[in-house]
Amino acid sequence: MTDEPDPISCHGVRFPPDPAILTPRIAGRLRKGFYETDEIGILGALLWPGARVLELGGGLGLVSSYALLHGGAAHVTCVEANPVLCDYIRRVHAENGLSAAQVVTGAALPAGLPRPENGLLPFHVTDPFWSSSLGAPRVGTRARIKVPALDLETLVADSRAQVLICDIEGGEATLFGDSPLTGITHVMTELHTRAYGGEGIRATFDAMHRLGFYYHQKLSRGDVVTFERLASARDSGEGGGAGDGAQSGSISAASRVA
Repeated sequence: MTDEPDPISCHGVRFPPDPAILTPRIAGRLRKGFYETDEIGILGALLWPGARVLELGGGLGLVSSYALLHGGAAHVTCVEANPVLCDYIRRVHAENGLSAAQVVTGAALPAGLPRPENGLLPFHVTDPFWSSSLGAPRVGTRARIKVPALDLETLVADSRAQVLICDIEGGEATLFGDSPLTGITHVMTELHTRAYGGEGIRATFDAMHRLGFYYHQKLSRGDVVTFERLASARDSGEGGGAGDGAQSGSISAASRVA
């Protein structure tokens, strides 16, 4: 009888063994602590005790688990389009004893964008999984599936999130649209220049500026950038207000990186 392989630990998060998900390449990066290093480096300064997080693009569940285990987050809603990864993320949360996490299968769409009649969107699943996206990926597609189309503003409202985290393989350039991101004080997103070039970078920044956010240099690393909503935008109600917890969190985050 062969013993069950031990979980792999990365950034203080345990991952149950699954050869179909944790390929030798991914497992090696996890063991060396080379997975999602920019995001993890930012989270410690970005989050505050009691923060509520909405994550779009859950991956392996590392960011959501770290936010709860080590970032002080009170709750994380994790949205992932790949149903196989959704199942694995739930296993990661269970492995780490996390109950304040909700995993939702689907892809977020901005307000104002027409919804498909059947409520489903085509999603390209790739190998490796991290290139999977709504649009045709640069690498070969292993499968084309249908996933639920989810309204971004509804996700924000239902999760009562103050922090929005995005890693959606280029979808961030068109994600925000007319969505006011009500109650969101910080947005952390990975940029994908190869997917959309300079125009996509500009579109992402323009959308953030339009919603009253500014680029937060001290909470950004490499391709991962953070935007913070200006106090004047919160006070004026631009893009929706924020509660006392969100405001105090902003002050805390700024002080920790000053």
